[in-house]
Amino acid sequence: MRRKKHNSTRKLLLIRFSALGDVAMTIPVIRAFKRAIPDVELSMLSKPFPLKLFSFEAGLNTISFDSQKHRGLFGLWQLSKSIVAEGITDVADLHFSLRSRVLCLFLRWRGLNVSQRSKQRRLRRQWTKKGPKPNELLDTQVQAYLKTIAQLGFVVEEKALFDEMARNRVSSKSQKVGIAPFAAHKHKTYPTSLTVELLKELNKKYQTVLFGAKGTESQQFDQWVSEGIAHENAAMLSFEMQLQEMQSLGVMISMDSANGHIAANYGVPVITIWGATAPSCGFSVLAQPNDNQFQPDPEKYPFLPSSIFGKSTFKGYETAMESIDPKAILKRVNQLMLP
Repeated sequence: MRRKKHNSTRKLLLIRFSALGDVAMTIPVIRAFKRAIPDVELSMLSKPFPLKLFSFEAGLNTISFDSQKHRGLFGLWQLSKSIVAEGITDVADLHFSLRSRVLCLFLRWRGLNVSQRSKQRRLRRQWTKKGPKPNELLDTQVQAYLKTIAQLGFVVEEKALFDEMARNRVSSKSQKVGIAPFAAHKHKTYPTSLTVELLKELNKKYQTVLFGAKGTESQQFDQWVSEGIAHENAAMLSFEMQLQEMQSLGVMISMDSANGHIAANYGVPVITIWGATAPSCGFSVLAQPNDNQFQPDPEKYPFLPSSIFGKSTFKGYETAMESIDPKAILKRVNQLMLP
């Protein structure tokens, strides 16, 4: 393996291609890194859409992954060549996908310092087996990111991330409550009937703003707005405008999905609703208390989580989220919205 001699200026590249929530969780890491180690130039490699999350982040270079131009081994080889041309000296693979692993193999060959995260697959399997859960906890996403960066000698304390969240928290008297009621998989999506019940109660006191994707989700939002169940469909806005809308919220309610992580980056208190997945899977929203996390009844469904990403669940656990009382969520919203 060739090891290139670098000048005194180190340039760190972070790699995280997807998913949107996982990319969003790099933002507090990046903010804390820039404050703790300002002399190191920082770059982010991701797909074009997730890179929009960094439009408000100063002092961060972005490199866009082109799915056509960088396709296959030859495309990744060309990408590695362009990364070296940018003067990158260190690479932290925060994803550890097949694509990022191949890319990092090429970057190592070109002489760059490379570190790669551990996916803790053995421990993940133990956590999602039907039975007693292990004593050993999975790393949170941000903990995994920090460990990967630390392998290169860049040590950032986890406390620094909480400090960044506190700095970005805006004292607001906003009476807007955002809610992102959909998720990638049905086993981590709150039942529609209970979502409607919650929205009707929220609507009596607050201005409700719905977040989600264009298409089927937005059509459902339009129906709720037309029926007076909610006030605003933010899914019709551009992604950049949705980010601005999130900054004006008093509280965000989210499934285990990207919206909660994005809102938290702007200092908005976030309530999360869990189903087949759980905070113990490592995807809890940073800097949110346990009171903000609502999970199915542990006595009725003691073996959750059943899946890391929510794609499947145990037999008899299909309706687990119905045990989460919308009145309990409403009570927590009222507590968070107090001046």
